[in-house]
Amino acid sequence: MEIPYRQLTPAEALKIYCDWIISRLPKFADPPFEWYFLMYPIRTLLMGAKILRRKDYAEAAWPFLDNYVSEQLPNGALSSNFRGQPADKMTQEDIENLLRCGKLNLADNGSNVHALIQAAVTMTDPVRRERYLAAAKKWLDNWAPIWALPDGSYGNGIWNGHKLNAPYSMALNVCSALAAYTLVSGDEHYIRNAEGFALFQCDHWHPCGVPIRFNVYPVPDCKTLMGDYARIFYCMEALVWTHYVSKNEKVRTRIAERLTEWIEKDLLKRWPDDRDWFDMNRSFLPNRSGELGDYGDSSAGVRFYWQAAKCCAIPHLFSYYANHICDRADIRSRAERGGMYLADPLKARLLAVMAEDAVPDFCMQATGFGGLTVAEAAEPNSVFEAFPGC
Repeated sequence: MEIPYRQLTPAEALKIYCDWIISRLPKFADPPFEWYFLMYPIRTLLMGAKILRRKDYAEAAWPFLDNYVSEQLPNGALSSNFRGQPADKMTQEDIENLLRCGKLNLADNGSNVHALIQAAVTMTDPVRRERYLAAAKKWLDNWAPIWALPDGSYGNGIWNGHKLNAPYSMALNVCSALAAYTLVSGDEHYIRNAEGFALFQCDHWHPCGVPIRFNVYPVPDCKTLMGDYARIFYCMEALVWTHYVSKNEKVRTRIAERLTEWIEKDLLKRWPDDRDWFDMNRSFLPNRSGELGDYGDSSAGVRFYWQAAKCCAIPHLFSYYANHICDRADIRSRAERGGMYLADPLKARLLAVMAEDAVPDFCMQATGFGGLTVAEAAEPNSVFEAFPGC
């Protein structure tokens, strides 16, 4: 497809994003790939379906989501990777081997299940709606609680056979799934689980204004901070969705305080007033004065496009902050500038958006993450009002 390399409106850009994603979907007909590569692009297609009134965008997602839920194990577990083997075709020995050696983690599947729930309520037919919501509920009721810890946090499930049940900050992705399911079901016990994890993270914050990163690879530790844009996005997304759905004012206030501190002390410094975008050359924490003590940065060894892809979704979270927490001009302007930056395909290519010739491993996911920002720019609050009950 031909991509216009000029400044577009966010709505025009959303159409281009969706058309490009659909043109690349055939590459994901067969394994191997990680589902999260595709689930944020699917969320972008779903936003395009609603905002642009294009049912075909939503319909393009169904075959992939059908495959995703077909692989759900009887115990509710979902694989982070497409196996190409429906659960009803597996023997008991197959299931045991997958639990012994597979990838059934919470971090990836938290965001994947969020997309599944969004799909269930976006122009889908009644049969698929019921099937998708049943799969989400089964995962949230039967699998995720196994990895819930007494302090409110969650472990990460199973990754390559490694059972990971110490606090893991990136498992915060489960919060967005819990929040989304609360909206569609009306059952507030789900959001209470998200609140517990969000408060755990809010209680573990460094004095420099940055959240402490709880890691489990290769062994549990909590001696780095969230310094790369990918982990920044995932943590912010979890806190924002918990804040959005929670009715507990103490929880909402605590999250708002921490987001404000993080934005003021760290994130605004990464995005100067005279720049269109974040300073991608400074993926490390800006505070290098020794205040960090024994703590380090989580970005060591992180590939540029892995974090650049996720960075594309941060402006839509800034938009949420300006619309739902505090209408600050410095934050709103960055949300607006970010939307326009990503609505210029030539600029967006620098971050791997629709840039398959340059970075094939990251272009699809970057386009999906960026699509949330252009959708929010095209229709403010649309990303958060995509679920009934809002």
